[in-house]
Amino acid sequence: MSAINTPNILNLLARYLAYLGGTVVALIGIMSAVSIIGRSALGQPILGDFELVEIGTAVAGTLFLPYCQASGGHIAVDVFTLRASKRTIAWLDRFGCLLMAIMFIAVGWRAIYGSIGLRLSGETSMLLGFPIWIGYAGIVPGAFVAGLIALAQSFGIMAAERIADD
Repeated sequence: MSAINTPNILNLLARYLAYLGGTVVALIGIMSAVSIIGRSALGQPILGDFELVEIGTAVAGTLFLPYCQASGGHIAVDVFTLRASKRTIAWLDRFGCLLMAIMFIAVGWRAIYGSIGLRLSGETSMLLGFPIWIGYAGIVPGAFVAGLIALAQSFGIMAAERIADD
């Protein structure tokens, strides 16, 4: 029986979520182009296109977070650590990952509650009548996976390093 390789599973999951986020962005772009052409050429844009752009962008943005966390892509300001030892910097990095994990998990947890509340209230977008709760639910996977990756990094289970391309 072989052990589960947690860092590889999390890296793979981060990559697939990023691909999914890219697909969402591509679909938003295609829909926007069709709407602009329809507006210009036919005087008929896609109804509620901006509502779909808003929801899709929020979902795609959170789907990119796990890859960004796994690859160490977040902005780091090192002004205060320029003269610090490598050990101090490593401790601060792990502590920062713990704080990120808490934040990501809190966002995911509140998105679940927000999604449930919006589902129960039946709130929809103004033009399309699109259920708002779906957008909230769509940000949950990215937030929780990013939180798991940050938590693993904070415990030293996986390091924040560039994920190798296939």
